[in-house]
Amino acid sequence: MDEQATFQRPSPDSLQVSLTGSLRSKVDNYGVNVMVALYENGLITDCPKGENQGRVLSNDFVVRRLEKLCTVKDIAAKKTISGTINFSLWEGFNPAKCSMALFVQNPSHQIFGLQNFQLPDN
Repeated sequence: MDEQATFQRPSPDSLQVSLTGSLRSKVDNYGVNVMVALYENGLITDCPKGENQGRVLSNDFVVRRLEKLCTVKDIAAKKTISGTINFSLWEGFNPAKCSMALFVQNPSHQIFGLQNFQLPDN
């Protein structure tokens, strides 16, 4: 994948991401889904019950939102694809702790490519 991302904040509780790029290989008639995950690092979980009772756990790469950008079938390598996703944001959203991953997966959920994007500070 070779994608470019543009980020906008149309409101304090939403993030709009526009993506344009191309897949590096041909896609057959079974197709692939181009997926986008918004994830957060540095989460802290205080565990009052269960096997981790009394522990404080730190968690990274927690997917907070997952959306399908598009489905692609029967296209040649290097053909341009594009799309826009609107993510609703959660209370306490901090762009400095978050990133976005774009990945391509087939109908069997096998992943063929991944690209990571840092979010802008504003």
